[in-house]
Amino acid sequence: MSRPGHGESPQDDVGGRVDHYAETMHGGTLPEVPGQQYLAGNYPPTGQYVSGQYPGGQYPGGQYPSGQYPSGQYPYGSQYPNGGQPGPPRDSNVARGIAIGLAIACVLALVVAAVVIWAKVAGKDDQADAPSADQVTVSVPATDTPTTSTVVTDPEGDARTELSSVSQTDTADVRAHYDDRWVAQVSAKWPGVVAEGQTWDNQSILAEYEGMKARYPNVKLLRSSDWPVFSSPDWWIIVSVQPFANPEQALSWCASQSLDKDHCFAKLISSTRGPEGSTRYQQ
Repeated sequence: MSRPGHGESPQDDVGGRVDHYAETMHGGTLPEVPGQQYLAGNYPPTGQYVSGQYPGGQYPGGQYPSGQYPSGQYPYGSQYPNGGQPGPPRDSNVARGIAIGLAIACVLALVVAAVVIWAKVAGKDDQADAPSADQVTVSVPATDTPTTSTVVTDPEGDARTELSSVSQTDTADVRAHYDDRWVAQVSAKWPGVVAEGQTWDNQSILAEYEGMKARYPNVKLLRSSDWPVFSSPDWWIIVSVQPFANPEQALSWCASQSLDKDHCFAKLISSTRGPEGSTRYQQ
């Protein structure tokens, strides 16, 4: 049975299938794959598809043509029933993720820097509080065993050193004021000589000089090797220097001090003359 104005039967579809949409308000057949015609209310006028008579049962249950757009998966464009606005592009999500990652990295960097600075400040405070090397006090436990130290002394060597020092000072004074003058000689000793009941050494000679220096203020200590008027270079000579004009005045001084001829006589001290004629004894 055909509608007015059309002589074709509803069975004109391929394969003898009944085409319920053979006639529309536009005339002609519907396209197999709709574009924008069946979306956003672009369907044929109301009343043409009553009682669920969709063509061929192709669109029941929201099944869009050929199953191309299930579950709202529409391609971008203006052909969809959401106002024609496409969904957000995937690149914006990637950029947002990168920005969040950078922000987290900056926060972590700030935290690490703060920890490092705090550690350095704490280390400086510990070093400031620690005592320096010269302030450290070391406690040594006391021991019951006393420690003994041995000090090696050399009295004889010390006496010889002292005799040399004194003679250098006295020799300089005699050369300056009494060269080629008569003096009273009161002693002549050397280490190892036996005289007056003892064997002399540097210590006993130094003691004799110090005793005579206290008794006779004008006493001088000379080394025989420094004066050519002495025949032996090893003697320590003790003389009393006075303003004697001749040997007789020196002998008179010896007698006035109760010193016999073995302990006092007149001696010429000279840095240029020899031993001959340089000695006068008491009678």
